[in-house]
Amino acid sequence: MNIARSLQVFQKVLKEDRQFRALGCPPGWFVRLHYHGRLNDRLGRPQPWSEVDLNVAGRNLHLSLAPPYLEGLAGIFIEREYDCAALLGFAPKTILDLGANIGFASLYLSTLFPQASIATVEPDPRNVHPLKRNLQFNGVNATTFEAAAGSGEGTLQLRFGDDPMCSSLETNDMHVHPSATSVAVTTVPAILAKLGWSQIDLLKVDIEGGEDDLFSKNADWLSKVRAIIMEIHPNTTPERIGGYLAPYGFKVNRFGSGREPVYIATRQN
Repeated sequence: MNIARSLQVFQKVLKEDRQFRALGCPPGWFVRLHYHGRLNDRLGRPQPWSEVDLNVAGRNLHLSLAPPYLEGLAGIFIEREYDCAALLGFAPKTILDLGANIGFASLYLSTLFPQASIATVEPDPRNVHPLKRNLQFNGVNATTFEAAAGSGEGTLQLRFGDDPMCSSLETNDMHVHPSATSVAVTTVPAILAKLGWSQIDLLKVDIEGGEDDLFSKNADWLSKVRAIIMEIHPNTTPERIGGYLAPYGFKVNRFGSGREPVYIATRQN
């Protein structure tokens, strides 16, 4: 047991608890759920689910989550990884969330752009029900596609482990996981056709290493996208992604300084 490391983690958790209290969470809620999760993980028990209310930009959000999602919760609502309104220069009317997980990013973006229509895409079966529940809790009438996003339609293996925030398709080497399940793969053009959208004003992408496949093949649909906010994972580079997007008028820049490598791509014309 590394006492110094444990103390460092404890101090970090206390800080995040204070930050969530500023958003309306009960005192100690974040600390209790974090350590309850660690205990259950060590004992091999199922992780507990908790519900909490956050006040974000003057709007109350009611969220359901378990301990493995706490890092994602902090990244989006404390570090504001997707707080992109000032950089866009317009209010999106359509938002497509690729890799929606259990809905934190879609809900955050819905507070920034309350008039936008939102659609979500999520392949991990463990996340689909809580994703729909969180959207429904908060009155976000989003269409959810239970699939992975890729360059072609079909079926692939989704590799997964205990962490429900980092499952990945077999076509990339982003993660090594002990388990896998077959999932449907869909494309952005197929999604647009089903939604009846002519364009995507804001595309959010967090697909655990699938960025190269998504942007480098059959990607003429990018001409229908106004802006992209995305995580770029270590199996590729911002320069490579920028090269795929440049022919469509985009320039890629690092956005913020949070725990995740978030980038924004906006049109230069």
